[in-house]
Amino acid sequence: MIKDVTAVTINWLTARRTIGAIDSFKKFYPDIPIMVVDDASNERDKGDFMGIYNGTQYRPDLEYDPDTEKLKHLEGVTFIQAPDLNVHPRSHGACVDEAIKAMNTRWMFHFHSDYRLTKPGLLEELMDGLDETYCGAGDNKTRHAQCKALVSVAAMYNAEAGKKYNISFKPVIYYNDDTISEYPGSMDYRREGGIAIEAGSYYIGKLNQLGYKIKWVPTPHDRYGVHMRWNGNIDDWNKIF
Repeated sequence: MIKDVTAVTINWLTARRTIGAIDSFKKFYPDIPIMVVDDASNERDKGDFMGIYNGTQYRPDLEYDPDTEKLKHLEGVTFIQAPDLNVHPRSHGACVDEAIKAMNTRWMFHFHSDYRLTKPGLLEELMDGLDETYCGAGDNKTRHAQCKALVSVAAMYNAEAGKKYNISFKPVIYYNDDTISEYPGSMDYRREGGIAIEAGSYYIGKLNQLGYKIKWVPTPHDRYGVHMRWNGNIDDWNKIF
């Protein structure tokens, strides 16, 4: 049994899609707690999520407990409303920070709301051999010499180490001279080579610089599930896979 891990996903105008992501995860990992952090969605989207979450809005395409009419796979799910710090679509990092502050496990499994697990084994592979000397496990997506990234579609992070050193998931900009400017804010037009990095890259990079190891696992999310990805239609984003 996998222990000492909390799963985290972010909701941003994707209530039904977020529910689908949770549903797919809980089918294979029913005992792992999940935190859903809302990233300043509008009231309609939050109402849609909470209606399903509380069982007041029945969805026949999801699996309910016939005795309680509650969605079976929402047991053990915690909902967090992030402060008004929305910097999407640049990053959900501020919301992940809220989840890390609230959890009490060493490991955080972060997965996108448009990701669907289709078979078990992902967490087992990511966590095999992990101990407190690692900062995380996932696929390599390095974009910068000083940025040791993990693919954030579905990856494992050492939340305990991040708390210890007060390292944030909040997005940053790397420049060619290796200096860092923190978001939110615009890139400095007077400087060259600025690149906004993905949520978690700075987090992993800083812990790696402090001596923590990274476990690279080739394309783990593709082998255990489907990344639905976004297009320009919010109704399509919200469809159950």
